[in-house]
Amino acid sequence: MTLSATSTRAARPAKTRPAAGEQMILAAERLFAERGIGAVSLREIGAAAGQRNNGAAQYHFGTKRGLIDAIVEYRMRPINERRVALLGEIDAAGRGGELRALVEVLVLPFAAYVAEHGTHWARFLAQASAEPDIALEEVLDRPEMRGLHEVSRRIEAVLRPLPAAVRRYRLELAGTLLVHAGASWERAALRRPARAARTAPLAADLVDAIVGLLLAPASRAAQRPPRRRS
Repeated sequence: MTLSATSTRAARPAKTRPAAGEQMILAAERLFAERGIGAVSLREIGAAAGQRNNGAAQYHFGTKRGLIDAIVEYRMRPINERRVALLGEIDAAGRGGELRALVEVLVLPFAAYVAEHGTHWARFLAQASAEPDIALEEVLDRPEMRGLHEVSRRIEAVLRPLPAAVRRYRLELAGTLLVHAGASWERAALRRPARAARTAPLAADLVDAIVGLLLAPASRAAQRPPRRRS
Protein backbone atom coordinates (compact mmCIF):
# COMPACT_ATOMS: atom_id res chain seq x y z
CA MET A 1 0.00 0.00 0.00
CA THR A 2 1.57 3.33 -1.03
CA LEU A 3 0.87 7.03 -1.12
CA SER A 4 -0.29 7.02 -4.71
CA ALA A 5 -1.59 9.85 -6.85
CA THR A 6 -4.99 8.17 -6.67
CA SER A 7 -5.05 8.38 -2.86
CA THR A 8 -4.22 12.09 -2.85
CA ARG A 9 -6.59 12.99 -5.66
CA ALA A 10 -9.45 11.38 -3.80
CA ALA A 11 -9.06 13.94 -1.00
CA ARG A 12 -8.45 17.05 -3.16
CA PRO A 13 -11.04 19.79 -2.63
CA ALA A 14 -12.58 21.73 -5.50
CA LYS A 15 -10.43 24.57 -6.84
CA THR A 16 -13.03 27.25 -6.25
CA ARG A 17 -12.95 30.39 -4.14
CA PRO A 18 -13.95 29.40 -0.58
CA ALA A 19 -17.24 30.70 0.76
CA ALA A 20 -17.25 32.82 3.92
CA GLY A 21 -17.65 29.86 6.27
CA GLU A 22 -14.87 27.91 4.59
CA GLN A 23 -12.58 30.96 4.60
CA MET A 24 -13.05 31.22 8.35
CA ILE A 25 -12.39 27.50 8.82
CA LEU A 26 -9.10 27.81 6.93
CA ALA A 27 -8.12 31.02 8.74
CA ALA A 28 -8.92 29.49 12.12
CA GLU A 29 -6.97 26.34 11.37
CA ARG A 30 -3.93 28.41 10.38
CA LEU A 31 -4.07 30.71 13.41
CA PHE A 32 -4.72 27.85 15.83
CA ALA A 33 -1.81 25.88 14.32
CA GLU A 34 0.59 28.80 14.52
CA ARG A 35 -0.34 30.33 17.87
CA GLY A 36 -2.39 27.82 19.85
CA ILE A 37 -6.13 27.60 20.32
CA GLY A 38 -6.36 29.60 23.53
CA ALA A 39 -4.39 32.52 22.08
CA VAL A 40 -6.76 33.24 19.17
CA SER A 41 -10.13 35.01 19.40
CA LEU A 42 -13.15 34.59 17.14
CA ARG A 43 -12.82 38.25 16.18
CA GLU A 44 -9.24 37.69 14.98
CA ILE A 45 -10.37 34.73 12.92
CA GLY A 46 -13.08 36.75 11.20
CA ALA A 47 -10.60 39.52 10.39
CA ALA A 48 -8.02 37.04 9.07
CA ALA A 49 -10.72 35.58 6.81
CA GLY A 50 -11.47 39.02 5.36
CA GLN A 51 -14.80 39.47 7.12
CA ARG A 52 -15.78 43.07 7.85
CA ASN A 53 -18.32 42.08 10.49
CA ASN A 54 -16.51 41.53 13.82
CA GLY A 55 -19.07 38.91 14.79
CA ALA A 56 -18.89 36.87 11.58
CA ALA A 57 -17.18 33.83 13.15
CA GLN A 58 -19.64 33.79 16.03
CA TYR A 59 -22.55 34.09 13.59
CA HIS A 60 -21.38 31.10 11.53
CA PHE A 61 -20.09 28.80 14.29
CA GLY A 62 -21.47 30.08 17.59
CA THR A 63 -18.45 29.38 19.76
CA LYS A 64 -14.79 28.52 19.40
CA ARG A 65 -15.69 24.90 20.09
CA GLY A 66 -18.20 25.02 17.23
CA LEU A 67 -15.45 26.30 14.96
CA ILE A 68 -13.08 23.53 16.09
CA ASP A 69 -15.77 20.96 15.28
CA ALA A 70 -16.18 22.53 11.83
CA ILE A 71 -12.43 22.27 11.16
CA VAL A 72 -12.41 18.61 12.18
CA GLU A 73 -15.42 17.83 9.99
CA TYR A 74 -13.93 19.72 7.02
CA ARG A 75 -10.61 17.86 7.16
CA MET A 76 -11.67 14.46 8.42
CA ARG A 77 -14.45 13.76 5.92
CA PRO A 78 -12.09 13.05 2.97
CA ILE A 79 -9.58 11.27 5.22
CA ASN A 80 -12.36 9.07 6.60
CA GLU A 81 -13.61 8.24 3.09
CA ARG A 82 -10.15 7.11 2.05
CA ARG A 83 -9.62 5.16 5.28
CA VAL A 84 -12.95 3.32 4.90
CA ALA A 85 -12.07 2.54 1.27
CA LEU A 86 -8.69 1.10 2.31
CA LEU A 87 -10.37 -1.05 4.96
CA GLY A 88 -12.52 -2.48 2.17
CA GLU A 89 -9.42 -3.11 0.05
CA ILE A 90 -7.53 -5.00 2.75
CA ASP A 91 -10.67 -7.02 3.57
CA ALA A 92 -10.99 -7.98 -0.09
CA ALA A 93 -7.33 -9.02 -0.10
CA GLY A 94 -7.79 -11.16 3.01
CA ARG A 95 -5.58 -8.87 5.12
CA GLY A 96 -8.26 -7.31 7.33
CA GLY A 97 -6.75 -8.82 10.47
CA GLU A 98 -3.07 -8.15 9.71
CA LEU A 99 -1.44 -5.57 11.94
CA ARG A 100 0.77 -4.00 9.26
CA ALA A 101 -2.14 -3.61 6.85
CA LEU A 102 -4.22 -2.00 9.60
CA VAL A 103 -1.43 0.40 10.55
CA GLU A 104 -1.14 1.38 6.88
CA VAL A 105 -4.86 2.17 6.92
CA LEU A 106 -4.26 4.30 10.01
CA VAL A 107 -1.26 6.18 8.66
CA LEU A 108 -1.47 6.51 4.88
CA PRO A 109 -4.75 8.45 4.39
CA PHE A 110 -3.63 11.00 6.97
CA ALA A 111 -0.11 11.25 5.51
CA ALA A 112 -1.44 11.59 1.95
CA TYR A 113 -3.76 14.39 3.01
CA VAL A 114 -0.99 16.24 4.83
CA ALA A 115 1.27 15.87 1.78
CA GLU A 116 -1.44 17.28 -0.49
CA HIS A 117 -2.92 20.03 1.69
CA GLY A 118 -0.44 20.42 4.54
CA THR A 119 1.03 23.34 6.46
CA HIS A 120 -1.71 23.60 9.09
CA TRP A 121 -3.95 20.53 9.60
CA ALA A 122 -1.54 18.30 11.54
CA ARG A 123 -0.20 21.25 13.52
CA PHE A 124 -3.76 22.22 14.40
CA LEU A 125 -4.31 18.68 15.75
CA ALA A 126 -1.10 18.89 17.75
CA GLN A 127 -2.26 22.16 19.31
CA ALA A 128 -5.73 20.74 20.01
CA SER A 129 -4.27 17.69 21.74
CA ALA A 130 -2.36 19.99 24.11
CA GLU A 131 -5.34 22.25 24.89
CA PRO A 132 -6.64 21.52 28.43
CA ASP A 133 -10.14 22.85 27.67
CA ILE A 134 -10.71 20.44 24.77
CA ALA A 135 -11.91 16.91 25.49
CA LEU A 136 -10.50 14.94 22.58
CA GLU A 137 -12.92 12.12 23.30
CA GLU A 138 -15.73 14.48 22.29
CA VAL A 139 -13.85 15.66 19.20
CA LEU A 140 -13.33 12.05 18.14
CA ASP A 141 -16.97 11.10 18.71
CA ARG A 142 -18.08 12.13 15.23
CA PRO A 143 -19.30 10.35 12.07
CA GLU A 144 -16.13 11.49 10.26
CA MET A 145 -14.11 9.33 12.67
CA ARG A 146 -15.84 6.07 11.71
CA GLY A 147 -12.85 4.71 9.81
CA LEU A 148 -10.48 5.69 12.61
CA HIS A 149 -12.62 3.95 15.22
CA GLU A 150 -12.89 0.79 13.12
CA VAL A 151 -9.18 0.50 12.41
CA SER A 152 -8.41 1.19 16.10
CA ARG A 153 -10.85 -1.53 17.15
CA ARG A 154 -9.21 -4.02 14.80
CA ILE A 155 -5.69 -3.11 15.92
CA GLU A 156 -6.69 -3.59 19.54
CA ALA A 157 -8.15 -7.00 18.66
CA VAL A 158 -4.83 -8.04 17.10
CA LEU A 159 -3.06 -6.97 20.29
CA ARG A 160 -5.23 -9.14 22.58
CA PRO A 161 -2.21 -10.95 24.08
CA LEU A 162 -1.23 -7.65 25.72
CA PRO A 163 -3.02 -6.39 28.86
CA ALA A 164 -5.95 -4.08 28.12
CA ALA A 165 -4.31 -1.03 29.72
CA VAL A 166 -1.15 -1.57 27.65
CA ARG A 167 -3.17 -1.94 24.43
CA ARG A 168 -5.05 1.30 25.05
CA TYR A 169 -1.94 3.24 25.97
CA ARG A 170 -0.03 2.03 22.92
CA LEU A 171 -2.90 3.04 20.65
CA GLU A 172 -2.77 6.49 22.26
CA LEU A 173 0.98 6.62 21.64
CA ALA A 174 0.46 5.58 18.01
CA GLY A 175 -2.05 8.40 17.50
CA THR A 176 0.24 10.92 19.17
CA LEU A 177 3.17 9.80 17.03
CA LEU A 178 1.06 10.06 13.87
CA VAL A 179 -0.14 13.60 14.63
CA HIS A 180 3.25 14.94 15.67
CA ALA A 181 5.01 13.30 12.73
CA GLY A 182 2.50 15.06 10.45
CA ALA A 183 3.15 18.36 12.23
CA SER A 184 6.88 17.84 11.74
CA TRP A 185 6.36 17.16 8.01
CA GLU A 186 4.35 20.37 7.71
CA ARG A 187 7.03 22.47 9.40
CA ALA A 188 9.72 20.91 7.20
CA ALA A 189 7.66 21.60 4.07
CA LEU A 190 7.34 25.26 5.06
CA ARG A 191 11.12 25.60 5.37
CA ARG A 192 11.88 23.53 2.27
CA PRO A 193 8.87 22.96 -0.01
CA ALA A 194 10.71 20.22 -1.92
CA ARG A 195 10.53 18.10 1.24
CA ALA A 196 6.75 17.70 0.73
CA ALA A 197 7.46 15.28 -2.14
CA ARG A 198 9.29 12.98 0.30
CA THR A 199 6.27 12.28 2.50
CA ALA A 200 5.74 8.77 1.05
CA PRO A 201 9.01 7.24 2.35
CA LEU A 202 8.55 9.07 5.65
CA ALA A 203 5.05 7.59 5.95
CA ALA A 204 6.39 4.09 5.22
CA ASP A 205 8.99 4.56 7.96
CA LEU A 206 6.26 5.75 10.32
CA VAL A 207 4.26 2.59 9.60
CA ASP A 208 7.34 0.53 10.53
CA ALA A 209 7.81 2.54 13.74
CA ILE A 210 4.18 2.18 14.84
CA VAL A 211 4.13 -1.56 14.10
CA GLY A 212 7.25 -1.93 16.23
CA LEU A 213 5.73 0.16 19.02
CA LEU A 214 2.55 -1.91 19.07
CA LEU A 215 4.31 -5.29 18.98
CA ALA A 216 6.98 -4.59 21.58
CA PRO A 217 6.85 -7.04 24.53
CA ALA A 218 5.27 -5.54 27.64
CA SER A 219 7.60 -5.48 30.63
CA ARG A 220 6.38 -6.32 34.12
CA ALA A 221 6.54 -2.65 35.06
CA ALA A 222 4.32 -1.71 32.11
CA GLN A 223 1.77 -4.34 33.10
CA ARG A 224 1.63 -3.19 36.72
CA PRO A 225 -1.45 -1.01 37.39
CA PRO A 226 -0.69 2.56 38.56
CA ARG A 227 -0.92 3.25 42.27
CA ARG A 228 -3.98 5.10 43.45
CA ARG A 229 -3.32 8.43 45.09
CA SER A 230 -4.57 8.76 48.62
